[in-house]
Amino acid sequence: MIIRFSPAKVNLFFRVLSKRPDGFHEVASLYRALDFGDFISVDFAKEDQFVSNDSSLKSDSSNLVIRARDLFRKATKITDPIAINLKKNIPIGAGLGGGSSNAATLLSALNDLVLGPLKNDELINLSAKIGSDCPFFFSKGISFCTGRGEILNDVDFSFKSSFWIAKPNKYSLLTLKVYEVCKPNERSNQDPKELLESFKEGNPIFVNDLEPAAFRLIPELEEVKQSLLDLGFSNVTMTGSGTAFICFGDVKNPSLPDISFNFVNTI
Repeated sequence: MIIRFSPAKVNLFFRVLSKRPDGFHEVASLYRALDFGDFISVDFAKEDQFVSNDSSLKSDSSNLVIRARDLFRKATKITDPIAINLKKNIPIGAGLGGGSSNAATLLSALNDLVLGPLKNDELINLSAKIGSDCPFFFSKGISFCTGRGEILNDVDFSFKSSFWIAKPNKYSLLTLKVYEVCKPNERSNQDPKELLESFKEGNPIFVNDLEPAAFRLIPELEEVKQSLLDLGFSNVTMTGSGTAFICFGDVKNPSLPDISFNFVNTI
């Protein structure tokens, strides 16, 4: 049996630059992995199994873990029955990359289980077929991502900080829906390289161009953000396509109705 940690991620900044001819969006983002996440175990079995503490996850192609398993089998021709156990801590529909992380982690775990037929680059390319941010979970933990999110450049500086993740319990969003209503450069028109430099210099600028689209879909999210600022956080920014927010500042044990708070460190 192989057991792996499957980390959440946050987008420290997220720029949507343009709509691409292929229907995707050209983006630029600084991704950071967290010490908060899920756990996946894989082992050989008599028949395929998928078990999770989240009953909403099905054992079909709607589940990125199952898609990852099937892609791995197609790529390697190794079809031994596999038992997968997924312990979920990362909320679904939060913009924390849980599904993508799970898929990438499973690919790596399966590869080790069957003694490594695929090289790391092959695993990364395979993961990109599942989701644009899956390749990030093969990085060193902090990367400047471009293209549709699949082009990774590990940065040569560290961003180690503690902060709170605030997840409204009532709301979740599908990334596809947010992109359908987003407008490029709606929150910012700042050069992504300038944003990247702000983190390198220790004066980070947090921005997320997907925020306005998420707020159009769920107007209450804008009220949640203001409530978090009213608690005393110095900066509150949505991560990814939402609905979770990353909250910086010296606030001890924050509490709001219908909001789950997790104190996290970057990896």
